[in-house]
Formats: sequence, C-alpha cells, structure tokens
Amino acid sequence: MSTIRMLKTFLAVSELGSFAAAAERVALTPAAVGAKMKAMEDLFKRPLFNRAGRAVTFTPAGLALVARARRLVDDYEDMLAGPPSGEEIAGTVTIGAIVSAMGALATSVVDLKAPYPSLDIRIENGRQADLYGRVIDGDLDAAILVETVRPDGRAAIWTHLYEEPLMLIAGASVAAPGMDALDILRRQPFIRLDRGMTTGAWIDQFLRRSGVRPNDLVEMNSLPAIVELVRQQAGVAIAPVLHHFGWHRDVGLCLLPLPGKPMARRVGLLESTRHLAVTGVIRDHFARKHCA
Repeated sequence: MSTIRMLKTFLAVSELGSFAAAAERVALTPAAVGAKMKAMEDLFKRPLFNRAGRAVTFTPAGLALVARARRLVDDYEDMLAGPPSGEEIAGTVTIGAIVSAMGALATSVVDLKAPYPSLDIRIENGRQADLYGRVIDGDLDAAILVETVRPDGRAAIWTHLYEEPLMLIAGASVAAPGMDALDILRRQPFIRLDRGMTTGAWIDQFLRRSGVRPNDLVEMNSLPAIVELVRQQAGVAIAPVLHHFGWHRDVGLCLLPLPGKPMARRVGLLESTRHLAVTGVIRDHFARKHCA
C-alpha cells in the first residue's frame, strides 16, 4: 500500500536523520524519498521538516506525527500477521503505574486473564520519573503516568487516557458549593502535595500566582493519604481529583473549582515499542473499561 510505504519512509527519516540514509533502508533513491516526504507535507497541508543541507530535522507538526505513524505501521504489520486471539497474545509483560492508577490497572489485568490465558501481566508501582525512565530504557513494557514530556516515538509512544482536574478539596463541614476557594485556603490549615512531584510543583506555582501563602500543616507524597486527612477535618488540600476514587460522591468531602483557567493533569499510557501488539490489548481494554 502506497500510504503505508510513505509512513515507513517517514519513520526511516525520523530514525536516521536524512533522506539519503532513509533511502538506503527503504530501497528508494534519495530523490524519491524527498518526493514522498513532499507529498506527505502536501497531504497534511503543513511543513513537517526543517531542511538544512543534508541534515533533516522535524518541525513540531512533524514530531507530533511520528508516534501516530509508528502505531499505524505497527497495527498494519500486526494485521498482516493475523488477527490476535487468546492463544496468540501470550508471554510476559510488565506494566508500571503511579499509585493512583494501580487499582484500575489491576482490575483490567484480572479481566484480561479469561480471554488471554497465556498472557502473564506483572504490575509494579513507582514514582513518575522512575517509571518513565524504565519504559524508555526497555525495563518496563508500559506504564500509566502523568503526561510531562512526550517521547519522540522511537523507544516509546504515548496515549492519552483521561484527565484529572485540580480542585480544592475540603471537609464537608468546612466548605460548601459556591464558596471562595482562595478564602478557604487562607483560613484553613493546608495539607500540601510534595513539591518534588510534578503535580505538587504545579500546585505551588498556582499558589504563588494567586498570592496565597497557606498555613502549611504537612507535606506528603500520597494523594489518598492527603484526602484522608482532609476527610478527618485536619485541613484542606489542592489535589487532582483521582479518576477512579469517587471523591466527588463522598458526602464527607466538598470539591471546589480553583479560580482562573481550569487546571488538570493528563494521565496516559507510555508503551515501549518492543511489545505494542500485547500492550495495545491492555491499553484498549483499560480505555474501554475506565475511560468511557
């Protein structure tokens, strides 16, 4: 198929950094590679490359297409190999997750055991930076993470799953819908998320922009533990509303929006490109079950 060959050529350019080197891999002339890439730019109606001598670098639009092109090519090759079945999806994969996503990931793994009895899925939890590095290095097959920096599509690909809005979380006896979140922050003890974490740093930046100097009670790295202290009326917190925890239904809590532009952290699956056929099964099931 001409489109698949175009995408394979595009990926070869992304990996090798020049039309000439890509031409050797895909068995075309450098001029033919250049023509295909120009046709691809015409198709997407935007420049994909910065051309400077023999070296080729990507524009932001080009970089954004790398991971998607790789997934399309991988899916096409998987399709040619035959439709996956319980017997064909087999082996051992290791999936990591930040603590807040562990429960949802575990239920997805349990669900997959029946249709894929030969698939052994091992789960590990860890800190964001550690999990990201392990996927890039190939030590983990995939991990559920908060989006920070997207990979370039060579060692790993990123799929957005859901968002978790940052809100003020207070006890129901302290706050009520419609109250001023900043006023409550100024009056109540503040339970702070660890500023060494990406989300904790975002919260600290919001407080500085808002001119609020909260009365810090304690700084912690566990969101469930923070919310449990809020539930016990120890103080208030700013935290992402975890997707699978049902805090918005908890009668002991009051969730208030923060002033200004809504803030949310994006959670997704980072997958090593080594086992996309298998991790794709996990990704698709997780999305259907937990992200509808």
